[in-house]
Amino acid sequence: MKRKKQNRKMQSQGFIFPVPLTLFLVMVTIISMAYLWLHSRCEAAGVRIQQLEKAKQESHQRVLQEETRWARTKTLPNVQTALQRHGLHMGWASNDRIVRISRPALATDREAFALIAQASGANMDD
Repeated sequence: MKRKKQNRKMQSQGFIFPVPLTLFLVMVTIISMAYLWLHSRCEAAGVRIQQLEKAKQESHQRVLQEETRWARTKTLPNVQTALQRHGLHMGWASNDRIVRISRPALATDREAFALIAQASGANMDD
């Protein structure tokens, strides 16, 4: 009797899972993990931005408060009160005590420095 040849290619040995489906599932998993990582990074950045904006707003409020306090402090009645509190007697300078300085009309600042150096006796070429 003649023995039949068996086609071994048609026989399955082990668990068969389609390769394209495996590749698709691996890619979906990788993309999902990348999305979750990116989402968590964006959330952390958003929280940090909110904290920084809150700190900026608080700093701005403090600056406004200090500017208001300084504006109140430098008014004439408050300056006079502070001078009296410290025992200082100050008045306006008379016209003969005021020195007016004007800048000469020079072509460049180098010429102005040269004139100043010449007046003081220094040499500009050093």
